[in-house]
Amino acid sequence: MSNLLNNKKKKLLDRGPKITPAQEFTLNNVETNEINVSSVEPEPLRVEEKPKKTKQSTTTVRVEKLTRSKLNALVQMGKAETVDILVDILIDEYVSHQLLKDEKKTYDILLNVLRKKEEL
Repeated sequence: MSNLLNNKKKKLLDRGPKITPAQEFTLNNVETNEINVSSVEPEPLRVEEKPKKTKQSTTTVRVEKLTRSKLNALVQMGKAETVDILVDILIDEYVSHQLLKDEKKTYDILLNVLRKKEEL
C-alpha cells in the first residue's frame, strides 16, 4: 500500500525550451507612451441617438392547439417573423376590413381605455 502513495508519475510530455518575449514590459515604456499619446488630441465621440424603444411586457393567450399550429405554420412560411407580429397583422386586417365604421370607433375607444389601464 505504501507503494501506491510513493509512486511517482513519469512525465508524458517533453517540454521544450522556455519561451521569453522579444521585448519585456516596463513602467518606463508606459510613461513615455502616455506622453506621446497625450500630445495627439482625440476625436470627439459621435453619439447617435437611437429612438428609445419602450419595452412592452408580454403575456400569454390561451388558444387551442390547432390554432397555435396554424399560427406557427404561417410564421414558418415566412409571412411574419414571430407569432406576435402575425397576430398583430391579422387583427389590423380584421379591424380595417370587417368592422363597420361605428364598430371601429368603439374598438379604438376600448383599445385606448385598455392601454391607459395597462400604464397604471
